[in-house]
Amino acid sequence: MKSRVLYLSGAITNNPNYERDFDKAYKDLTDAGYTVISPLAICDDKWSWSTCMRRCIEVLVMQCDAVAIIPPEYASAGMELEMQIAERLGMQVKTVKTWIKEGKNER
Repeated sequence: MKSRVLYLSGAITNNPNYERDFDKAYKDLTDAGYTVISPLAICDDKWSWSTCMRRCIEVLVMQCDAVAIIPPEYASAGMELEMQIAERLGMQVKTVKTWIKEGKNER
């Protein structure tokens, strides 16, 4: 299986459990054979929302093949922006659960 580089997208700002959600998704996706880039690994907690989004968008468009979505339970302007960009660029966008299922089927 060719390893895809997945950008992990989900609600952070309004989600009190974002660290747990992102860590679990990251682990599950890497266990399924994907290379995953998480916003938590590329942004600093001290950065503004705008600075984080600029960094995330840069990594999304320059380093990733597709997007894995943590299904939103909370409103997220950042996630909406990431999805709009990915879809406009023709990137595959699927839920974390779907990517994991497909990854296991390809092994």
